[in-house]
Amino acid sequence: MLFQPFRFGLWARMAVVSLVTGEIGGGGGGSLGNFNANRSGGNRWLSTVYFFSEAGWEQIQPYLFWIGLAAMAALGLLLLWIYSDCVYRFILLDSVISGQCRLREGWRRWREAGRRYLLWAVAFGFGALAFLAVIIGVPGLLAFHAGWFEKPDQHLWGLVGGGLLLFFLVIAVVAGLAVIDLFARDFLVPVMAFEEVGALEGWQKLLGIMGAEKGAYALYVLMKIVLSFGSAIIFTIVNLIVILILLIPLAVLGVAGFFLGRTAGVTWDDPTILLVAGLGMLALAGVLYVIGFVYSPGLVFFQSYTLEFFAPRYEPLARRLSVPVLPMAPPPPVALWPPPQPASS
Repeated sequence: MLFQPFRFGLWARMAVVSLVTGEIGGGGGGSLGNFNANRSGGNRWLSTVYFFSEAGWEQIQPYLFWIGLAAMAALGLLLLWIYSDCVYRFILLDSVISGQCRLREGWRRWREAGRRYLLWAVAFGFGALAFLAVIIGVPGLLAFHAGWFEKPDQHLWGLVGGGLLLFFLVIAVVAGLAVIDLFARDFLVPVMAFEEVGALEGWQKLLGIMGAEKGAYALYVLMKIVLSFGSAIIFTIVNLIVILILLIPLAVLGVAGFFLGRTAGVTWDDPTILLVAGLGMLALAGVLYVIGFVYSPGLVFFQSYTLEFFAPRYEPLARRLSVPVLPMAPPPPVALWPPPQPASS
């Protein structure tokens, strides 16, 4: 699809799909700045107390409007990204099946299906967070009411043992939730696309299909994990090389801009800082786009792998891809007890 023939426009559009769906992987984290009670130091606990004290409240009160506005904008952008991700799941499916990637046409065609999938994604996300909160919070509250945290030295073994059990329980729950999300992205999306149904009805149909071959789907999950690890290693190496190559001209431009601005007498005031921050964001967006462009083969491979597995087990997809459908296993015989007696002559 990508190499025979090589089509730059197709790769460019698939890079957009990679970015929107987040399939290029990766993740990051950060830490909040340390609010100090004084210029000389202080620890995080005292800093937090100061931040929520009357003096700290008076300092941030003039900025509450802008803080609230920024929070609402961030929430709106997050919801827009989640909605776009849901629609682009169907665009990715359609692109790999047809061999063509049409973003605007795909958006018009799949936005209704994306809205139905969005309801599932939001409900699943909130449900997963609530479930994890209950699993973690209930044992914590029980231990707190039992006084284990007040005298931890007297309940050391209980805290250690309970902590280990809770840790492994959380790992198992997170793994189960990840498998559900995997099945939704890989199999629920095709069912919703071909049946034109919502998520609940789609899950009913999907569970009926999966029930006949539980072992095959378990093997699929294991193979997906192995392939994901291999893909992560390969594309991490490739992306590091690409990023290093891109950083050379970006560094040259940055140094040249710094000296040109210094020669022109530009000072580091607020407009200059905002301009530099905006240019930095544009550079970061460009680097991410190049990474998505490079990952296009991985994106197409994993979607194709899913379709090759699911098509023989799902007749509408099999007809679209012109592949034979696997025969379904016959239902188990119904045991009759007591056994029927032969009719007397």
